[in-house]
Amino acid sequence: MRGLMMGRFQPFHLGHLDLVKQILSECDEVVIAITSSQFNYLEKDPFTASERIEMIYQALKEDGVNLSRCFIIPIENQFNIVTWISYLKSTLPQFDKVFSGNEYVSMLLADTGIQVITPKFLDRERYNSTRIRNLMIEDQNWQSFVPTIVANVIEKINGINRLKTISKSDTKPTEY
Repeated sequence: MRGLMMGRFQPFHLGHLDLVKQILSECDEVVIAITSSQFNYLEKDPFTASERIEMIYQALKEDGVNLSRCFIIPIENQFNIVTWISYLKSTLPQFDKVFSGNEYVSMLLADTGIQVITPKFLDRERYNSTRIRNLMIEDQNWQSFVPTIVANVIEKINGINRLKTISKSDTKPTEY
């Protein structure tokens, strides 16, 4: 049995890590689909797909998660919602369950026969990527909300400065 979790992971935080472990306690394998992979250097999506893959891989490895049970795959957004599930099925390894707390995702998958599981989220107020990015911009403590290795990756790529520069730019797009 294989579970699917989807997210932008901007950045990958302790709530995401907890969800991966929750899925692996119920399934043999997990597919971690990095959505919006084509977007980067935006306030909402500051990190590239490759940077997010690195964050996730290193965080799972650091935590002792068996990486042979994990697929980390970037996927682009699809704007034709009717064909979205076909796109997922053609792009990702086969999956049996989708773990999502997003009601919209649940609605879209309702008629497909794919089981949607609402996971137990680790304190969603605290472990929220938008909040974490804002803490970075404001020079607040953000490191305690992400795995140590993720903080190291962000510092290595000068991610804080990138976010601050993007947030101050008057040329930034507001929507995709």
